[in-house]
Order: sequence, then C-alpha cells, then structure tokens
Amino acid sequence: MKRTLILALAGFILVSLGVGAQEPPGTPPGAPPQTPPSPVPSPSPSPGTQAADAGTPSFPSQVELVTVDLVVTDKKGTPLSDLTAADFRITEDGDPQSIVSFESVQLPAAPSATPKAPPRLSTNTEPESRTGRTFVIVFDTIHLAPAQAHRAKGAVAEFLKNGVREGDRVTLVGTGGEVWWSTRMEAGRDALMAMLKRLDGRYIPDMAPDRMSDWEAMRIHVYHDTQVEQRVSRRFEQYGAATRGGGMSANDTSGAAMMGGDPMVQGKATEVYFQSVSRNRITLQILERVLTSLASTKGRKSMILVSEGFIYDPNIDEFKRTVQASRRSNVAIYFLDTRGLTGMPDYFTAQFGPPIDNQDIGAAFMESLEASEGSESIAADTGGFSVKNTNDLGKGIKRIADESRTYYLLGYNSTHTQRDGRFRKIDVKLQNRKGLQLRYRKGYYAPLEGGKSALDRRTAPGDPDIQAALDSPYAEEQVPLRMTAYVFDETILGKASVLVATDVDLTGFSFEEKEGRFYDTLEFLLVVAHRESGEYFRYDQKVEMKLMQGTRDRMQKTWFPIVRDFELAPGGYQAKIVVRDKNGRRIGTVVHEFEVPDVTQFRVSTPVITDTLSPPTEGGQKVQPRPALLARRTFAAESMLYTQFDVYGATKDKATALPKVTAGYVIRRLDGPVQTFVSPTPIQPTSIGKVSRIVGAKLAGAEPGDYELVLTVRDELAGKTLEVREPFTVTAAAPSAGS
Repeated sequence: MKRTLILALAGFILVSLGVGAQEPPGTPPGAPPQTPPSPVPSPSPSPGTQAADAGTPSFPSQVELVTVDLVVTDKKGTPLSDLTAADFRITEDGDPQSIVSFESVQLPAAPSATPKAPPRLSTNTEPESRTGRTFVIVFDTIHLAPAQAHRAKGAVAEFLKNGVREGDRVTLVGTGGEVWWSTRMEAGRDALMAMLKRLDGRYIPDMAPDRMSDWEAMRIHVYHDTQVEQRVSRRFEQYGAATRGGGMSANDTSGAAMMGGDPMVQGKATEVYFQSVSRNRITLQILERVLTSLASTKGRKSMILVSEGFIYDPNIDEFKRTVQASRRSNVAIYFLDTRGLTGMPDYFTAQFGPPIDNQDIGAAFMESLEASEGSESIAADTGGFSVKNTNDLGKGIKRIADESRTYYLLGYNSTHTQRDGRFRKIDVKLQNRKGLQLRYRKGYYAPLEGGKSALDRRTAPGDPDIQAALDSPYAEEQVPLRMTAYVFDETILGKASVLVATDVDLTGFSFEEKEGRFYDTLEFLLVVAHRESGEYFRYDQKVEMKLMQGTRDRMQKTWFPIVRDFELAPGGYQAKIVVRDKNGRRIGTVVHEFEVPDVTQFRVSTPVITDTLSPPTEGGQKVQPRPALLARRTFAAESMLYTQFDVYGATKDKATALPKVTAGYVIRRLDGPVQTFVSPTPIQPTSIGKVSRIVGAKLAGAEPGDYELVLTVRDELAGKTLEVREPFTVTAAAPSAGS
C-alpha cells in the first residue's frame, strides 16, 4: 500500500509552505522553549441554558454587538441565579446602553451524561454548540518551582475529577512547550490526567547571597530607582556579596558614591531583568494565543493560570497585547497562586543568614506582592479573581468551577460606532440590589477601519488566521472536512507506519475561471501530537489547483483527499488539520483522536473499508487494483464494499516458520439485523510470512442506516483471538440511469 502524500491528481501543483517532511519537536540549544500547536475535538450543547441570543463581541458594518460575561455573588462569594435583565444597568464610556439580549445560565452541579468515546471518523459537518463551558488550564511551568508544581498538580487533578461535566471543553497548556491538548469531557479526562502527571516546574529560585527579585531588577534597570538600588546594595553587603570593587560602604550615600551607582548591583539588575523578561514573554505569548483562539467562542470562557505569578511590567509589548486580547475575547482569567501562604522572603530567615537592615523590613514584606502583581492585575481586569495566600489550592479551584456554573450574558448594541481602535470602558451596576459583587471585563478595544483591531499584531508563529484556527478548541466549519487514521506495520524499531487521511469538500471554494480552467489554492496545516510525551509533528503545504471542468466537478462530488504518512510510537494521538481556501479565505478544521498499539503484540492493521478500487495502472505499468484508502465511511446500498487488512505478531510454526491465522467477518446493522456473514477461513501467508487479506461484499438489499463490520482474527498456534469493529453508514442506492 502506498504510504506517501496522495496528491497526485491531474492539474495539481504542490508548493511547500514550510516544513516538507515529518518534523519532530524540541528546543534547539540556547533557544526558548517551543509551544506545540493544539489539536482539539468537538463539543456538544450544554444543559441549563436560557435564551441563547448572546455572543462574543463582533463588529458588523454599522453596529457593534457587545457581550458582557458577568458573575454576581453575595457577601459569602456564592453566585446568584435569580436576576433578570431589568436588574442590570450598563454604560459604555459613561453613556447608558440598552440591553438587547440576556442569558441566565445555571448548570447542574454534577455531570449529567455518559462520556462518549472518540469516533472512528471525525468531521466538522455536524452542527456544534459553542454555548457550553470552555476551560483553558495554563500550567505555567516557566514560572513554577518543582515543589510548587507538585502541589498545583493535585489541585488541577481535583478540578478535572469534580469540577467539570459532560460536554465541557478543557484545554491543558504547558508554557514550556510540554503540552497543548484540548478535549471534550468527560471522555478526555484520563488523557488530561496522564499529561498533567508529567508536567514539572522549570523555575529554580535563586538563593545566592547576591539574589535579586524580578521587581527590584526592573526598578533598577528600567526606572533607575536609586532607593531600591541602595536597599539591594545594603542586603548584598549584609550577606557577604561583594559590592563596588573600589571598597565603598553600602551605607555611603554621598554624591560621589551614588553618582554612578553600584556597578555590581546594576549589572546584576540587568541580568535578572532580562531573564525575567524572557520568562514573562514566553508565558504572555501563550496567554495571548489562547485568548485570541477563544474570540469567536460563545458561552462561559475561563482561563486558569496556574503559576507563582509574574511582575507587572507594562514596558513589554506582550503584556499590553495580553490585556487587549483578554478584553476582546471576553475570557475570565483566574490566577491560582501556587506559592500558598506567604510571609517574609526566605532570605529573612535565620537559616539563610543574618537579619536584613531594619529600614528594609517593610520592603521585604512587599516582595511577595510585587512578584505576582502582573498576573493578579490581568485576572482582576478580566472579571476573574486570584486564589492566593492559601495552602488549600483545591478549595480555590473549586470556587472557580462553581462560579462558572452560574453566570449571565448581557448583550447590547454600542452607541459608539467610531472605528478608532480606542479602549471603551464598560460599567455594569445593579438596580435596587445592594451588598452584591459583580465581576466582568472592564472594557474592550474598538475595531479599526477595515475590520482590524488592536489584536492584529500577534506573536504566534506563521499565518495569524491559520494559527488562531489551530489553537482554537472548537472546529471551524466553513470548509467541510472529514478525517481518520490508519495504523499499519512496524517501520523502525518500536514505531508504526500511520496514515492520517483527510477529505476536503471543494464545493464552496472560490475558483477563478481562466481559459477553460479553474484556479484556486488549497492551503493546509496538519499537526499530530503524542499524548504521552508531548512530542508533535507538523506538516504544511500549498496545493495550487488548475482544474478542467470535468476534474472540478468530479472532485466536488468525491472530495479532495489528503493522506500523510507518519512514523509514530505507541500511545494516544490527536491530529488536527487546518484547511483554507486561499481565494475565498474560508477556513475549516477538524480533529481526530486515535491510538497506536504496541507493535510487538498480536494485532490487526486498521482495516481499509471503501467502495473504490485504485487505478489498474501506476506509472504506466499495470498493477493489481486494491481498495483505495479514503476517509469517507458512507456507502450507497447495492454497492460493493471492499475491506483490506494485515495481521502482525502471530506465532510462527517451528517447522515451517510461517504463522497460521484464520479470519471471518460479519456485516450488520447497529440495531441487530445481519447483512453478511462469512465464517473464518485460513489466510495463506506469503513466503516471508506476511498475512494479508482483501474481501468484498455487495451491500445488496441493505437498508439505509448505521452498520458495522465485525472482523474476527485468530492466531491458531497461540490460541489468541482479536475482534475489530469498524462502523460505517449505508445510504440509499443511487438511481439507475434513465430512471
């Protein structure tokens, strides 16, 4: 079977966008950690929703529909659910706004449905609801010490067990590039728990005598704060860190001493500050990517930042863009401070050294606040909150889950129609209700002319539209797609050959006709991520199409196939593809989850089920027609259904060195009736012991509906039996010619 990119169709020219082959992950020596793209599956409607008219901010040609995602709590922090639209008053930049849509959402406290297993074939053609809950857990390994990461994992695990329910969409992201995995709960819980266990903190606190905090470094390096510089200089001298190579006292505040400052302190500040900026940029870029990907998602959207926090540093552009992205995307950010109960810094203890100067005690108490001021400010600005100064992180994250069950969506058409990109302040008040707390985003940035906004400067790699579609936990549906995966024989030691097959519907493509041909370009990006290791593989391509009328008509009926070959280790995988029609700018995405089994065990390849045979010639030579590998699993009644499979790992007879394998199959409707039954018969192996079989069965008289092929394979020497179930759908038979 041919295991290469199947794009050899008449009239197509391939042009590489970037990586033209399987690309393993990893961070080059000396480079910052990379973040993998994010494959994710599809959601379902959430229960308990009323009047679903609201959406996230969008900007039509004249009027802006703005949605405010709002939580109301009493003095004890308990969310309230009995309010109506008449209880709220909204102003934008001080001007009253009329509420045109109102949604009160209250979800049940316990999971309400049975988890669904990942489908054999994934599509984006079925309508999906985006009004359920969406959680993104950003596990900030860049700002987490190993001990704090261990404690944080316990809290996140508790949230995954008890804080989510069927239909919730949860994404787990590691800022160090360890994971970016989205899944639908509750079927995806085990996968998230497995990935959570392997996340560890990368931040190692500096406990040296010349230790300096990120905030102190910023004040000295950026703002030339002499007061902070003198304080650090005194501490260095107290703990035996040499200062001012010339021997001046750290308490000498004469003009001569301070004119040039302390070169050692200033040098250390420069070093610490740039290390801080590097870490902060990595985390903030991840936050911006997540927020941007959620911009079109409706319903309650919550980001949980699990971190020790970072300083407030408005000097870096990433901080400003993250704030802008949060306001635009209407996402509530919650900061889970993993430091727990905090007091004086470690260097103030007797174990560290002598006590610091009395005049610096107040500043030492402030250090823990300064260290997380940036992350706390982002949470407060977006309508979330910070869980801090507590060792019970589980209780704090439960509060986040409880709050996301009861909330309001208020929509209004802004009276400010200027497209000036300026910040618009939102203020919501309750009428005739006192003693209640409201949390919501503080405003948003207006669009610019041409539909652009403050978010148009992005730091994500590659094309921003394709990257946002890749990062989003939901499917884009403008280009219909279907995807599946086939696992075959072992290639290199311990790895299997895997074909990821996608069919693309070209019907909606904006072809341009010139001299009898139809021109357009199909752009796609395919990413496959390994659940157990975080390893990922990325492939992108352009397909320039110059089609004759007949070829275009045929491809619009059969869809355009993309098949990509990977060599993958055993474990669970997510594959996500982003497809764009270049002329029409339409985008489609789909995610498929699959398993690669242990290649050393007795197993069967993924059966190829199709109603199409490959051409009888290849490269000008006659070849035996074989079942064509397709993603499609829908076949017409009365058609011939072909199935091909290989058997691996069967025990070999000592005398002949060949295996003895039998196989049979049943085709039946899912509701019971049997369509075809074939008893097990021996499979004759080749001279080198390969065991393979192709069978065909006519779907004669098959009623339209859902079916399955049940394949039974037995290793007669070892006494082992495998049963493989492959679902498919039968449609009504095509009308005969002339009917």
